[in-house]
Amino acid sequence: MAPEKAVPQELVLDLTSFQLIRAGRRVKLEKTPMELLTLLVRRQGALVTREEIVCTVWGDAVHIDVDAGINTAIRKIRQALEDNSASPRYLETVIGKGYRFTGAITVVENHDALPAQTASAPREQPGNRSKAVLAVVGLVAVLLLTLFVIHRGTPPASGKNQGHLIIAVAPLQNLSEDPGQDYFADGLTDEILTQLGQLNPERLSVVRYRPSATMPQSMSAIADFGQRSDLQYLLEGSVRHYVDQKRISIRLVRMADGATLWTDSFDRQLGDVLSVQSEIAQRIGRKLQIQVLGRANRKSANPEVVEAYLRGRFEMSRRYELRPPAPYDTARTFFERATMLDPSYAPAHAGLADFYRQRALRDDEGDEEAWRMAEQHAMQALSLDDQAAENHAAIAQIKLTHDWDWRAAREHALRALQLNPSSPEAHAVYARYLRFAGNTGEALNHSKQALALDPFRVDLRWDLTNEYYIARDYKGAATSARQLLPYDPFSAHGFLCFDLGSLKLFNESVAECSQMLALDGHSDWVSAYLREYRRKGYEAAMSFMARKYLGEILKRPQPDLWELANVYVLAGMREEALHTLFQGLKIHQPGLLQVRVDPDFDSIRNEPRYAELVRQIGFPTE
Repeated sequence: MAPEKAVPQELVLDLTSFQLIRAGRRVKLEKTPMELLTLLVRRQGALVTREEIVCTVWGDAVHIDVDAGINTAIRKIRQALEDNSASPRYLETVIGKGYRFTGAITVVENHDALPAQTASAPREQPGNRSKAVLAVVGLVAVLLLTLFVIHRGTPPASGKNQGHLIIAVAPLQNLSEDPGQDYFADGLTDEILTQLGQLNPERLSVVRYRPSATMPQSMSAIADFGQRSDLQYLLEGSVRHYVDQKRISIRLVRMADGATLWTDSFDRQLGDVLSVQSEIAQRIGRKLQIQVLGRANRKSANPEVVEAYLRGRFEMSRRYELRPPAPYDTARTFFERATMLDPSYAPAHAGLADFYRQRALRDDEGDEEAWRMAEQHAMQALSLDDQAAENHAAIAQIKLTHDWDWRAAREHALRALQLNPSSPEAHAVYARYLRFAGNTGEALNHSKQALALDPFRVDLRWDLTNEYYIARDYKGAATSARQLLPYDPFSAHGFLCFDLGSLKLFNESVAECSQMLALDGHSDWVSAYLREYRRKGYEAAMSFMARKYLGEILKRPQPDLWELANVYVLAGMREEALHTLFQGLKIHQPGLLQVRVDPDFDSIRNEPRYAELVRQIGFPTE
């Protein structure tokens, strides 16, 4: 006689109290797994894709890599249900797609017992509550999940607490009466982020946190979101200016319950303030029982040097964020003042390296003098301090983008990541190296991590959107481009113009292209562009737009060769595109490094001269 099958215990999903009950007893289940279970039960019998899970549970306003988060939540649900993935009674995995809830369960809602709804019934959006919290807390708490990609598989350092910790650093508030002191609060925040990132990378990840500008910060909301995102601690504080002194007040908060673990104030002369970040890191290391591996305190400097450097960094950051940029040379002026006052001050040389590299890339494309100055200051910064991640990242950018010295670029990028895995710049430059090496999947991963570490950097969001496109994830690229809209509307509409076209959403693509043209000062082209689309189709309309841009670019005394090659390809002029690419080869045109992986150049890859171009560039390999 066959043994009796075990009778499943009665399951109740009580949405009035937000809990799971099995055989009359409450089963402990954390917030994120509970919301995922609610979604699956409400869609009982229907496939719920991983994409739907991301949009509903984590919020569709942020596009992130949450594979690890989904897997963890599913595992906890199965544990709570006492289910087995090999022979599931409740939760079925559809490999490569998502999950399906198939078991018997009772849903209690509004104090009434209801059967689980089918896929055709209206479904609740549990993510609405998380989106409200997201508005309070900001984007970073969700994006923190990507940090586990950095550290998974890394053995923890010795210590009582063997878990990996994540701490967010909020911008220090300027409590001085003078708003002109904002530069100092921002600069000191950056210094604290850098020092904490190098404290003990195997045990601690550090991200930049920014509360919403439209809603007050609520500790209960932060604690709630901290539980959802595995964020454990928040560091916040303020700065006051007293004549020639600064008072820096710091508070370390535990996210789970909003409790203050440590608070202190530091009074410093201006020249000594940058040493405070080392002291703060040491205190946090002791409080969190982390073995401190960080570097020694930065030496004291002339107050005028520190002030000039922090002002330079403040002006540079304005180009990355949603605030009006200063005249471009303002940052250079401050950095040069710092190096004049103290030629041995490494951070100011690193600032100048960044300034000149950006000038070469953005303003004076291919300007050899700008590249020479960038490399000179980067090498000077590295010779003065070879333990600073930012100095290695600066060298890596130049070796990669201009010198095409793949080995040096890779070595310096990896050294920067080793010194500070919480450095957005280190992840960004390594992502570029991987893209040029053809490893677009890992490039996308590091680009996501860079943005996760500083979610309001416009340049990093631009890079991520481009990385999705290069990886041919056009849906991801479109999502990222929409998130770029508030910061850089022209670029966002431009990305969407091509992303949606690649998805064959031609009407939507044409609408985005029209907005891009209008923002670029070409409203007079739009009616003819739309007429071309209606009469001859999408490809003809895009070719029309390309030829209009081509006429404009060729009028310039020194056209940007990468831009010109892109327009030639879009216009269907393959021979002209190849000729232009070979011209760019002579001057190491930075954009040329993308030609092997850029979908825009698929149409010329069967040309013999294209193979020769790739051979002469000699791309890096992993």
